[in-house]
Formats: sequence, C-alpha cells, structure tokens
Amino acid sequence: MRLEEIKQNIKKQLANSYEPVELNSLLPLFIEHITGWNQVQQVIHQNEEMLPEWEKAFQEGILQLAQGKPIQYIIGKSWFLGNDYFVNESVLIPRPETEELVEWVSEYAQIINKPLHIADIGTGSGCIAIALSLLLPDATVTGIDISEDALKVAKKNATALTANVEWVQQDILMSASLPANYDIIVSNPPYIPLREKATMQDQVTLHEPDIALFVTNEDPLIFYKMIARLGKQALNKNGQLFFEIHYDQGPALLKLLDEMNYHAELRQDMFGKDRMIRASLKK
Repeated sequence: MRLEEIKQNIKKQLANSYEPVELNSLLPLFIEHITGWNQVQQVIHQNEEMLPEWEKAFQEGILQLAQGKPIQYIIGKSWFLGNDYFVNESVLIPRPETEELVEWVSEYAQIINKPLHIADIGTGSGCIAIALSLLLPDATVTGIDISEDALKVAKKNATALTANVEWVQQDILMSASLPANYDIIVSNPPYIPLREKATMQDQVTLHEPDIALFVTNEDPLIFYKMIARLGKQALNKNGQLFFEIHYDQGPALLKLLDEMNYHAELRQDMFGKDRMIRASLKK
C-alpha cells in the first residue's frame, strides 16, 4: 500500500473520532513516528509502497488513536518552549499555558539579575524545571515530585536536553519542610475538582495520570495551601511563588493567599482565562 493510500485510510477510519483540523495536524506526526520522514519527505514519498512492518504499525496506531490515546503518548514525545520532551502515561502532556508560566518566571528572574535557587513542585515530565534551567543557566533548579515513575521521565528529559536539575522524590502534602530554601517556588499542581472529570475528554481522563490532574471537591486548593505554608519557611527574602491555576479558582486563591499573609497578582493566559498567580510574603 502506498503512503497516500494509507493517509486516506487513516482519515476515513478516524473521521468519527477527530475533527478534520485536528486530524490533519496529528497525521504528519504519526507518519513521521513510523517512517522517520518529515513533512517534506512525506510529500516526496507519497506514492512509495510502505514496508509491511510500517503497515502493521499504522494499523496498531490507528486503533490507539480511535480509542482516544493522545498522539503524544503514541509517538512518545511532546513539545515545550521549542524542545522535544519524552512523555508517557506517568506524566501530563505539557500545555501551552504552562509555557506562559515559565516565561513569566523567566521574565521576573532576569529583572532580579542574580543567580537564583528555584524549586518546581509537581515536576512531572520536568518541563518547567528543565526549561528554567535552560533559560536561566546561572540558576540552581530542583524538581520535586511524589511519583518515582514521573521522576524517571524527568531525568531522561534532563539528560537529553543537557539540563542541570536536581531531582527529589517527596510528597508535598505529607511534608513539614522543603529540601532547601529558594528564591522562587513554581508549581503546576493538581487543581481540577473531581466533579469535573465526567465532563472532560476521554483523551485526558483515560490516559493522563489522575494523580497529576485531580483534587477533591471539598478542598480544591489543597496543594496551593500547602505550598504557601511551606513557602513561609522555605522562601528567601523577597522570594516568590508562581502558580498555574484552574481558570475559575483565581478569586478564591487570591483570598487564600491574602489570608496567609501573601501579596498576590493574577495573570490571564493567551485565551483570556485566569491562569497564573505570583505571590510574595507581605513585609
């Protein structure tokens, strides 16, 4: 079977599972994963007969896509601030909104203009910690996560991108302190109330790790509360907290941080939704 025939077959089989725009964007990634051909090469080879093992791999991949498995998990990589990151179902797929959080941290750090100690709590794939290490080469960066499997992914990414990050396995909710003192603590913690799970896409709920997504309906700000509490001990003078947040938690989190003696600033993401908070202890 020729590549062009396989492409049309994929589109036909997945027509009920994906919007045409989404399908057209993931198709070149899927083909490159199997053949090794980039988009230009795919055009050049569109009339070439596929190897039998490629045809088999295409059929296996089509079945996974039809079942809702994200393309990033199928091809084993995602993208964050211009770099490839290895991902599997032990970690969240990096999102564009999180890139904005990293850019905000980097902007602040460059204004301070001194070597900083930074902790990334709930590091997952390591994308935040690694990106900050690459953007701020004078910084000392620590990535913290409860999951041993997630830390294996983060370490693999750090090695691939030659990023100097220290990794620590720690359960923040059961911790009395952090490993050291920091100028910046950044976190994209679990923040989606469990009640929202029923309305979310199967691609997320069936494949991405619950432990990195969901919090109880009764205490959805639990991670922010604990990190802010630990920050009172662990933040250096003029230290900052940076959080990614649920789009409708901004007012509640601002109120919580104020009650915990923090000044806080709310920022929207590229889609106009409340998405990030920066906070520092009141004088």
